[in-house]
Amino acid sequence: MRKVPKRLTLATLTVCTLLLLTSCSQSQIYAADKTSGVYVAIPKGWHKIPNTQLNSAESKSTAEGAAERLASVIWQEAYTTSPEVTPPSIFSLDAPDGAVVYVRVRDLNYDDMNSISYNSLRNLIVPITTWLEDPTKANSKFMLHDDYERVEKIARGVRTIFSFADPAGISETVDQTALVSDDRSRIYV
Repeated sequence: MRKVPKRLTLATLTVCTLLLLTSCSQSQIYAADKTSGVYVAIPKGWHKIPNTQLNSAESKSTAEGAAERLASVIWQEAYTTSPEVTPPSIFSLDAPDGAVVYVRVRDLNYDDMNSISYNSLRNLIVPITTWLEDPTKANSKFMLHDDYERVEKIARGVRTIFSFADPAGISETVDQTALVSDDRSRIYV
């Protein structure tokens, strides 16, 4: 009679262990670039827009210096909650159909190395410092929520959280971390 309870206990423990191990899954995926040593955690189930598609969309830009900046990109990827978000919309000021995570590593040319500042890091998407210095030039829905220095092992910069209205008047919030390497040769966004 004693062997039955031991077998039952062993079987129960085995089933519970298997159930526990098979029901656990990762809640995030990791986007990484080993050459630059960068990684970011993305919620599982988000849709990836790969480097090649982003490069193709960005190559169509007619903005001054766009081709040179693209040529200096080491790595970039985007992830979104909506499959409707397209590569061109990643680079647009129009509010996207869903949340977007965009990560980019780019080498800086000599002129950029000498001119990069915390203000230029803040101004990557919109001219935040201009809007703060002269509110009459600001976007009608601009609001600075937070802005603070980030210091990492090999880089430093700013994390800026702000809201503004897109050209259609739709308010969007940006949580941006932009870092420059300690030797000022690379930017991480």
